[in-house]
Amino acid sequence: MRDSIKRIAQQFIVSHFPESDIVLIGGSAVYGNLTTESDIDLIIMDETETPRIECYHFLGWKIEAFIFTAFSLEVEFQTARYIGMPTIIKMCAEGLLIEDKQGKGKELQKEAKILYEQGPQLWDEEQINKARYQMTDFLSDFRSSEDFEESLFILNKLINTLTELILRANGHWVGEGKWVARSLKSYDKDMCDKLAKYTKTYMSTNDKTELISFIQSTLDHYGGELFVGYKRCFL
Repeated sequence: MRDSIKRIAQQFIVSHFPESDIVLIGGSAVYGNLTTESDIDLIIMDETETPRIECYHFLGWKIEAFIFTAFSLEVEFQTARYIGMPTIIKMCAEGLLIEDKQGKGKELQKEAKILYEQGPQLWDEEQINKARYQMTDFLSDFRSSEDFEESLFILNKLINTLTELILRANGHWVGEGKWVARSLKSYDKDMCDKLAKYTKTYMSTNDKTELISFIQSTLDHYGGELFVGYKRCFL
């Protein structure tokens, strides 16, 4: 399967980006865990193109092309470290190099691997306090909500904010979608398992007690709930 994906990607590049200098295949195609919903993720370095993401159908496959110039990729790397989302860095670090016209592909991968291993910028006290303040508001809403549908959406914000706090306060990458769960499990499997367990209990019984207690005790490790005295200046 990997060889066939590589051939499709190479044909796509010849057809759509013949001036590209570096091309890497990332995502599920690299790790060998393709599903019927998988697409082919490509990192494309092309100085003649406008940096963008663009999606295609090609030879029966969905292709997600991330197109960069050297400058825009460097900006992307630094932005990723600030917001804690390593998607492009990870694809560059672990991707399959299929085109390297100027011989700079391995150097790019080396830089990406170093950045990925360094992790994102560590959250400072102001960023931690902002998350604590948000968690306090969400917890208040969740405790008082008697509407199950509303509670589900509040809980979604609670879990995402708590997970981001845990990971960023400890210098770990976050991710999006399924990668949020994978990142938390990689950092602390026991914590991830407990969060899933208490959420399942709430979903099946509508009893919030254990889940709220777990969230509060976890938040306590980072200073607990925060309302009175919180201050943040607007730009």
